[in-house]
Amino acid sequence: MNHKNYTLGTVEASEQLINDLYIDLRKKVNQWASITHQTAQARMGYIGQHLVSVATGYSGGRSGARGKDLILPNNEFAEIKTCYRVDQLGKCNNCGAAVSGIEAYCPECNSTNLKRNDDSKWLIGIRHDEEFATILEPKYYYLVLFEFTDLKLPDTIRASIWRVDPTVPGFAYCMIDYYKNIRAASHSKAPFNLWPFQLKFDLMKPILIYRSYVTKEDKVQTEIFPGRDAEKLNLLQPLFTYSQSQNLTQEKIVCFARSIGAEISPTDNKRRLLEHVQRFIDESNLNPDLVIDKLAEALYLPETQSYLKDLPHSLRERAGIYKI
Repeated sequence: MNHKNYTLGTVEASEQLINDLYIDLRKKVNQWASITHQTAQARMGYIGQHLVSVATGYSGGRSGARGKDLILPNNEFAEIKTCYRVDQLGKCNNCGAAVSGIEAYCPECNSTNLKRNDDSKWLIGIRHDEEFATILEPKYYYLVLFEFTDLKLPDTIRASIWRVDPTVPGFAYCMIDYYKNIRAASHSKAPFNLWPFQLKFDLMKPILIYRSYVTKEDKVQTEIFPGRDAEKLNLLQPLFTYSQSQNLTQEKIVCFARSIGAEISPTDNKRRLLEHVQRFIDESNLNPDLVIDKLAEALYLPETQSYLKDLPHSLRERAGIYKI
């Protein structure tokens, strides 16, 4: 069927659109919902929930935005967050016109000088004290990401799933810092923005459990699948790549260096400090887990230490990292 033959403003086009984008899609989502027990609503974020169920082998709780996303053995559960960076609206750098993700050139001036956006992120909302007290209750958080492998040539989509243990310092301290500091000072009370491949993400020790590619011919190629392929711990990037992080101050870098036994010379240049610490880590062959946890403590503890003794009991009990 050649959809280019349809014209806007015609009954025929409206009926075909309902068939393609509502009837067929709803039918297929309902069929998968009967298997995964995830929500039957057809939204891209919810497709991530279906994918996690299929990849892990665990059913959902039939919920959408609220409820238990994944039902695990022993009465445990997991949360699923999806970041969809495909099909974001971009713009033409020449004339400023809006350019969709499927357009190879500007619809106004035919320029190929385009700005492709990939600024979507995972959202973790904590609306009130009761939700804050339970933020670490899920056994895992599964982070799903759909993105182009190359924004300049947006024809291959990469789908990834990371598993995060919320009791690791990089996650738990981050949530405390968000709720007690960032959200408390915010008028909008917006959810926490977790950016893929940035420092806060890397400090959460995300473990890659699934990865596949969708080619421009709509073929799916699975690279990593649970039970078939080895999981991959997301290691820290070379430390100097975090030198632009506003949260990682010079003082915190010095504290981090001391905590792992590195001797550093005073300097006003964060990049040089981080390069020096990185050399020490490499030469000392330090355990990557230790390095990540120590960096997380250096990043978050100065702003969260005063809150730890007054944390809700359920939160303190779940997070054995707080030796208080």
